[in-house]
Amino acid sequence: MKRLTLIRHAKSSHDHPAMPDFDRPLNTRGRCDAPAMGRHLDEMHDFLPDLVVSSPATRAITTARMIAKETALDAWAIRQDERIYEAPLSALAAVVRELPDRFQHVAIFGHNPGLESLTNWLCGCEAVTRLRTGGVVMLELSVEQWSQAGNGTAVLRDYVFPAMIGAGKNAVPPEQP
Repeated sequence: MKRLTLIRHAKSSHDHPAMPDFDRPLNTRGRCDAPAMGRHLDEMHDFLPDLVVSSPATRAITTARMIAKETALDAWAIRQDERIYEAPLSALAAVVRELPDRFQHVAIFGHNPGLESLTNWLCGCEAVTRLRTGGVVMLELSVEQWSQAGNGTAVLRDYVFPAMIGAGKNAVPPEQP
């Protein structure tokens, strides 16, 4: 049995149209939602994956580090995998299938529509119809090895997003270092 947590980056900024998509930062709401989600994961789910992998896009790695800061995770031990950025289902499936088997619980930070497609494919049904920004999907896979992950091998254990936990548009972002 393996556990996979898929986390879509928090709300990002569209304030600078000339900025490359890869470099877009989190907006004010995203900078509030990510730590709130980290606190929720820590308090309600004892969130402590064996491995954390993130898209290297600014909004994804920032979300990963902000959530890590609110949990017992090392924000600088997060692995970055460029295949996750703008990834289709096939690329994300490859990332999952290539995970080292010594890890029982892995968290992946990335983007839509890829993460939503991966969730639904692994579950073998439309388990999530709209993976919101900052949304967290917790899956349990009935496999012994990551290479066995495939269509219908997972069960959705939880889906939570910032508005469900009281995070919101009017929150004040944390101080920037």
